[in-house]
Amino acid sequence: MIRILLVAPVPLRFDLTQDQSFLQLPFAKTKAFMMPLHIATIAGLTPERFHVEIWDEAVRGPANEKPDFATFDIVGCTGFTAHLSRAAEVAAAARKLGILTVVGGPGISSGPQNYYNDFDVLFIGEAELTWPQFLEDFENNNYQKSYRQVAALDLSKTVPPKWDTIKGDVNSYLVGAVQTSRGCPFDCEFCDVSYLFGDRFRFKPQETVLQEVANMEAMGVRRVVFSDDNFYGNPRYTRELLVKLKELNDSFDEPLAFASEATINFAKHDKTLELLADANFAEIFIGIESPNMDSLVETKAIKNVNSDLVADIRKIQSYGISIRGSLIVGFDHDDKSIFDQQFEFVQQAHLAVPSIRVLMAPPGTALWKRVRDEGRLLKGDSHGRYYGNPGTTNILPKQMTRIELHQGYLDMIDVVYSWENFAFRLKSFISTVKRKPNVPKLKYPWARMAQFVYFMLFSLDAKPRAIVWDIVKHTMRCAPFMLPRVTRIIMRQYGYADRPKLKLAIQDQIDRELSGDFVPEISDVNLLISDEFKKKYAELFVTLYAIVHEKILNLNDFEFVLISVFRSLSVDKGGELSDITEGDTDKIIELTHKAVEESNSEYRKKYGNEAKEKGELSLSRRLMGDQILRALEQELSIEKLRVGNGGLVQVEAEPVKILSA
Repeated sequence: MIRILLVAPVPLRFDLTQDQSFLQLPFAKTKAFMMPLHIATIAGLTPERFHVEIWDEAVRGPANEKPDFATFDIVGCTGFTAHLSRAAEVAAAARKLGILTVVGGPGISSGPQNYYNDFDVLFIGEAELTWPQFLEDFENNNYQKSYRQVAALDLSKTVPPKWDTIKGDVNSYLVGAVQTSRGCPFDCEFCDVSYLFGDRFRFKPQETVLQEVANMEAMGVRRVVFSDDNFYGNPRYTRELLVKLKELNDSFDEPLAFASEATINFAKHDKTLELLADANFAEIFIGIESPNMDSLVETKAIKNVNSDLVADIRKIQSYGISIRGSLIVGFDHDDKSIFDQQFEFVQQAHLAVPSIRVLMAPPGTALWKRVRDEGRLLKGDSHGRYYGNPGTTNILPKQMTRIELHQGYLDMIDVVYSWENFAFRLKSFISTVKRKPNVPKLKYPWARMAQFVYFMLFSLDAKPRAIVWDIVKHTMRCAPFMLPRVTRIIMRQYGYADRPKLKLAIQDQIDRELSGDFVPEISDVNLLISDEFKKKYAELFVTLYAIVHEKILNLNDFEFVLISVFRSLSVDKGGELSDITEGDTDKIIELTHKAVEESNSEYRKKYGNEAKEKGELSLSRRLMGDQILRALEQELSIEKLRVGNGGLVQVEAEPVKILSA
């Protein structure tokens, strides 16, 4: 039996990105924040004829130190850019033992060319269609170097995550995880969600979601995060789900507590707020970004521009739902006054423990492309030098120096996370709670309160202990039903109040730049596709889209047809796409017709002449065009790596084509 180990690697600068102090409380059993839904999903996609295990390094330690590590045939890693440095180390250890290494996730999908030499097989995009195909290819010893899925999967076809190999680790996690949707129609410049997962919301059937929640409860999970990028993406779907979720939650021996992420526009809908509160949503993560309206317009966060941010946050919190506000400094419209603005904002909005970071440009996003074109994108190592530290950036700021940005951030977090300022925000939040959530009482609250008392007595110094006791007394006077939620907020603050490793890392960066020991370098990313080409491509794509949409039998092959056309063109042009001439246009249209016929021929071989439903494309025409262009840029970059400076050669292995969903 083929043995597969799926690894969730510890991210780069793990001690800076996680609330480590909170996880290391004297009474805490938890070692990690969230259960690894990503690799559990891949495990669920793996046929029973394979042996598959999950290994989360945050809980179990280094994967390559697993006693039977050498017995696996395939080792797979996944994660964001911050995880990939460690993933490459795991892969290197596996390769020394002759184990095939595979990698996927948002970090790889954003820039596969950066990791081409570190892993044997790369998965680009979602993997529900490509992972089973790879396993079949592996069995037949003809697997590809890369598997690309551009199509956005219909989530009604998903399979449930497979948790069996980590059931014994449930108590090591702070929260479980369930996903209800993917994609986002919003186009915030710094965000890679629509870039990676599509510009349309896709939803799992509600009964599937409810079953996954029930599975979490059966495993002993007490808190569940809906790991969506926008839980309120479709208001009707969300409200219907919340009604059913409350009914399910009320049926449990003790209700689960929920959290998720959403855009702030749900503040306008009182019924939604009631449903969230009564389903026992204790916290919602919201991308507030900035109180600077010019910065919000700059980054295209239109949903926030159209909101009275302070009023909307206070309204949501009046239902007893804590807002975990995400805030960013370092936009082009931010000068040195932004740090005071952000502090004043969090105090006015009563955001108890906000999440604040410096603006980053994730690879492939509109922001990344813009600052690259402006000569302000900084060079990093292939595994993301700037990732994992919320206090630094890969952008040269416009209205302040990098040192001013870093120092301003450092000074700001000292003030924001002081116990005195935290107490003002939390007590103000508690005072504004007007509606008690309609949630069954906890059966064993005093066991948790005993932990909290232990925390107060043995984890806090005298000054914060007095502040916490004052908050507890205020809660009992104003909203005693909020005490369980308030204690968790206080313990989160404990993790933020004193982060010496983060502060030392930022100060070290400042000192190195002041001394000249570190000089930021402008990225020299080679633009293999010119702006002139992109402009003409956008015009021509309307015609190409119509041709393929009308004639192709297999919509899952749609994007690969056009990728193959432009790859052929790039070979003729020496590996770069700088322009589209009139002669090129005729050739491209001819190649498109030919590629469609080849696709249809393959399709008929597989399905015969039997007519099948054509279905619908999962991406809009605009995003389909963007995704194909992105794929071309990545493939051309990979091609350069293959051949070095020796000239362009034909690709020896095309990315796999998915013939059927």
